[in-house]
Amino acid sequence: MPWIVAQKLRNQLTDPIGFYNGIRSEDWRPAFVFFLWVTFIISIVTPPLNYIGIASTDFSSSYQAQIYAYVSVKNNLLGTYGNFAYLIEVVQIFILAIPFMLFITVILHLIYRGIGGRGSVSDAFKATCYGVGPCLLGGFLPYVSLFAGYYSFAMQFYMGPMTLYKARGGRAIVVFVAFIAMSFIEMFVLGKTAG
Repeated sequence: MPWIVAQKLRNQLTDPIGFYNGIRSEDWRPAFVFFLWVTFIISIVTPPLNYIGIASTDFSSSYQAQIYAYVSVKNNLLGTYGNFAYLIEVVQIFILAIPFMLFITVILHLIYRGIGGRGSVSDAFKATCYGVGPCLLGGFLPYVSLFAGYYSFAMQFYMGPMTLYKARGGRAIVVFVAFIAMSFIEMFVLGKTAG
């Protein structure tokens, strides 16, 4: 199964629009399996980095689940469970990633239907699930995660839904630019991003 993830990631990176056109007829299951594998890898790699002192923050994590799990470990679990808390963090990241993914799916569907897209919730689900692929390119390392996270963001909020919903390019770019602008405003005003 990891070789399929690697192959799909390669296809995403070399031709994202072609990739999304190619998975148009897929049902939701392969996308969900891809998401679970990427999330599993992220959840395994992140806790050891946290243990050696690399905190999961907006500047070192491309998944919001990494940040929430790290805060939970640091503020609550370390005092009670000691270093065993980092094993619990693996499970927390994995579990928290699912509601975040479902929330993004709903938002994408509502927005892209609102701008005239003709896709289904399944298309939003596929865009969201496959969009996490770039997070494997360092989505757990300081500052590298910013690039991985923003590429993932572009896959989830622009390339994927624009292709799968057959949305007009101009409208899709306005949505994408609006989300990027909100992200930058939040980063510069609050010192963090929504992840």
